[in-house]
Formats: sequence, structure tokens, C-alpha cells
Amino acid sequence: MDSINPTTEPIELEVVIPLYNEEAILRENALKLAGYLNRVIGVGKWRFILVDNGSEDRTRAIIEELVAELGDGVYIFEEQPNYGRALRAGLKAARAPYIHLCDIEQWDIPFLSWAWSLREDHDYFIGSRRSDPTISKPPFVRRILSWGLNALIQLFFSYMGTDTHGPKLLNLQRLNSIINKCVCDRGQFDAEIVLRAVRAGLRIAEGPIEHAEYRPPRFAIVKKIGWNLIAFTRLSRVLRDVPYEGPVRFHQFSRGDLLDVYQASLKDEKTTDDSESLSVAV
Repeated sequence: MDSINPTTEPIELEVVIPLYNEEAILRENALKLAGYLNRVIGVGKWRFILVDNGSEDRTRAIIEELVAELGDGVYIFEEQPNYGRALRAGLKAARAPYIHLCDIEQWDIPFLSWAWSLREDHDYFIGSRRSDPTISKPPFVRRILSWGLNALIQLFFSYMGTDTHGPKLLNLQRLNSIINKCVCDRGQFDAEIVLRAVRAGLRIAEGPIEHAEYRPPRFAIVKKIGWNLIAFTRLSRVLRDVPYEGPVRFHQFSRGDLLDVYQASLKDEKTTDDSESLSVAV
């Protein structure tokens, strides 16, 4: 079988995905996402960094199969289920100029296409599941918990964004020193990155993403609340003495802004395909 992602081009993007007991959807979703990445980024210009986050099913074996089949990629094993630790391990292994953080359960291609197109204009792109309620329909309990967590972040850290836990695209050179300073884990690791980036005066862009939940949580809600409260307390201590190094540069975009860029990229792609077809025919 031919490789889906042959390494014939310099790697421009690495896609870091933490995985925990994902045997049911991992293979199908990874191959589907690979097809989108080939279209948006280019064949051979990206690779996966798949982090097995203490899985107890066949996730580890499927990852090894995928890395071999896709022609390139990095596999990392973390012994304990810990989302923040898994993200840290994936980012530590990254070498490409740009990094995309996302889940295997779902992703938002218009967000990725928009961020990739504007990657020289901003240092850190955040996909928000909360800024446009017309395209994000989480269950009621999840919506309340997400609102509560983000309200705390906005209140205690003067955060002007609406979400810190959605998919992201980041300029690794600009963010690497910040990532190395982060000490939080679990769900507050990526929140710490965002808040440090804001205080460092980096160029942040937030855009709405489509979001839905298709399966029940793998961890009890009460347990997740406890984890988040402990992590939030630690985050407060960590950021207490982190100063603002300059004016805040935080830009919020609408879903229409994202779709305009995405649809323009599709038109450019079709024009390119038509030109290539014409040249072959001639």
C-alpha cells in the first residue's frame, strides 16, 4: 500500500493528538483527518505526533500501525491518563515550525484552514467552543461546567477570550520558551500556555469552531471538577508573579471570517486542480 503521507517535502506542521482508549474510532478518524491535512497543508508537509495517554485497550497497537502506514509520524507512550502531561510530551517532541493541537474525536477543518492561511499574522490561534452558540451544542451539564471554568479564568486572570481548551495552531518558535516555563498538568496545561502567551504580548487569535459531543465522558463529572479545582488553584499560584510584558494583542473573529478564508482556499484549490488537469490534457 502506498504511503498516505510520504516524506518527500520538509515537514511544516506537526499534529499533536493525545489519545486515551480510542480503539473504536482511532483508525477511521486518523485516516480521515490525514486526507484533510493533505489537502490543507500538502502531501508530505505534515505528520502526526500521537501520544498514547495511558490507554488500556488496543490504542497503542493501532498507533504503531498508523505510524507505519502513513509513512512518517511520532509515537509517544505516557503511563498515566493525564491530558496536560500528554500535550507536554507531544510538544516536547515537536520539531516543525507550526503545531496543531486537536482531539481525535472531532476537529474543525475551516478553523485549521483559516489559521494556516493567516499563520504569519498571528502567533497562536485558539478554536473556541463557546463564542458562537449557533454551531456549538454541548449537553447542558457540560455547558455549565465549561462556563464556570472559563468564568473563573476570566475573573481571576482578566482573560478576554471565551475558551482556552479548544483546538490550536501555534508558532513553535514563538511559543517554545513559554511552553518550557509551564508547570501545570491535566486540563490547565493548555490554559497556562494561553495565559502566559497573552501576558508575553504575543499575537493571539480566537475563532469559533463547530462542536458536539457524541459519547459520554470517560471520567466522572465529580472527579473532573475536583481535578480542575486543584489544577486551577495551582495555576493561580504559578501565574501570580508572571507580569504583562506589553499591551495585550488578542483578536476575536466570527465564524463568517473563518468560512470566508476557508471557502477562498477551496476556490484556489479548484483553480489549481483545473489548471493541472488542463496542462495534462494539453
